[in-house]
Amino acid sequence: MRLQNDLALEVLKIMEIFESSKLFLFIIFAIPGFISIKTYSLLCPNQDKDSTKLIIDAITYSCLNYALLGPLIYMMLFSNKWEFICSFFTFLFYSFVMIIFPAFLAWIWLKLRNIEFFKKNAPHPTLRAWDYVFNQRKAYFVIVTLSDGTKLAGEYAEGSFTSSYPEDPQIYLIKTWVVNSDGGFERQREQSEGILILAKDIQSIEFFEHM
Repeated sequence: MRLQNDLALEVLKIMEIFESSKLFLFIIFAIPGFISIKTYSLLCPNQDKDSTKLIIDAITYSCLNYALLGPLIYMMLFSNKWEFICSFFTFLFYSFVMIIFPAFLAWIWLKLRNIEFFKKNAPHPTLRAWDYVFNQRKAYFVIVTLSDGTKLAGEYAEGSFTSSYPEDPQIYLIKTWVVNSDGGFERQREQSEGILILAKDIQSIEFFEHM
């Protein structure tokens, strides 16, 4: 019953947002922030947030967006120099302010978080080591040790695939190899089309330089 009441309250809050008197303010102060949040989550998947915190973050990012574009917006709204500009240019300008620049802002923020200064003084934007390794798009020879001690060898190269957060980790190796008695690579398996391994079965993955 309590869960149903909480859900009903959330629905009422959302309905209040879309009242005609509030819709315009919602679009102005939330949409740019949502664009930034969704762009960032596409470039760097992160933890989901509850709706209340998400709206607060969206409004915060929207205000930052307007603060950075403040001089440009002021010139557009109050300068007589722009009176000759056609309505199509006005549409492009507001599309830039509401959509393009917020997305660009998220991209720039991700780039900044990946420079050495931020890596040393702030949490890394990538949540899991799994995503950090495989997002580098490098080719490797790998030996996968399963929970029961079985070793599988293969190539993580073009055509291979790994899942990303928040999906459960999975790895597809485009080529598989026979493991020799020393635990190394003996030869490529014939007629093999690769192997799919679930992370719940993996104890460790060892990476080797791909020649």
